[in-house]
Amino acid sequence: MVETGLQAMATNEGEEAAPNLVTVWAPARPDIVHVLRGVVASVASALHFDYDRINDVRLATSEVVAHLIEEPPVPEMLVLRVGASDDRLDVVVARSGAVDAWPPTGARHSLTSLMLRSLADSSVFEMTDDGPAIHFVKH
Repeated sequence: MVETGLQAMATNEGEEAAPNLVTVWAPARPDIVHVLRGVVASVASALHFDYDRINDVRLATSEVVAHLIEEPPVPEMLVLRVGASDDRLDVVVARSGAVDAWPPTGARHSLTSLMLRSLADSSVFEMTDDGPAIHFVKH
C-alpha cells in the first residue's frame, strides 16, 4: 500500500514550503529493499539532488532496511516515510513488532551507524508510532 501527499515544491513569495511526504508500507523481506531504495531515490531526484547525493541516500536506505530486517525478532512489516522540503530529505524507516531494547546494544558502533555517519548529515535510532525506527537526514 502506498500513500502519497506530494505537493508542489514551488511556493508563493513569502510562503514556506509545505513538507512533502511519501509513505510506503511493505513486507519486511530482503527482496523489497530495491523498491524502498527506488522510492527514496525518486524523492531525492525531485529535489534535484546530484548523482552522488542520490547514491548516498540509496545506500543509506539499503543499510537501514537491512539492519531493521535483521534485528530480532523478525518483523512482518516496514514503514518508510520520506519527507522533503527545499534541499532537505528526511527518511524514517520503522519496523513492526516489539524489540527488547531500542536502540539495540552496540548500535552506536554498528556498521549501520558507521555507514550513516558517512552517507547522511545526521541519523538517529528512535521509537515512532510505527515502531522502532532509524531516521536519517541528507541535505
